[in-house]
Amino acid sequence: MAHEAPRGAVSPHRLMLLVTIVEKGKGTFFSEHLKRFGANLQICVVGSGTVQSDLAEFLGLRDNRRSVIFSLVRAESVDAIFADLTEQFEAVNKGTGVSFAVPLSSVIGKLSYGFLSDERRIVKGEERDGN
Repeated sequence: MAHEAPRGAVSPHRLMLLVTIVEKGKGTFFSEHLKRFGANLQICVVGSGTVQSDLAEFLGLRDNRRSVIFSLVRAESVDAIFADLTEQFEAVNKGTGVSFAVPLSSVIGKLSYGFLSDERRIVKGEERDGN
């Protein structure tokens, strides 16, 4: 018999959607880098900036395409991730990049939650009766 959490109980690890925007072509580097923080699910897409072309040309931004990385991470890791990304933006991305996090209110499925929160004992099925 599976142990059920009391109604309204909060999961042991809150999850956040981390959005990171970097220069096109650097998405793979940053995606691989974020795996160190337990980001098990990441989606990287190419986005396009909205700045007008004449302003972009003036600012030296000839290519306004960007890599946008969506990562699911534990909430307690976000401060460390932001500090690390700040250093990486300076070292790898010419001092540019944007990152922000949005809290998730729920995840459906115990195994899905275990995978996304990097909680290996849940994914392996070792959590029984609260142990």
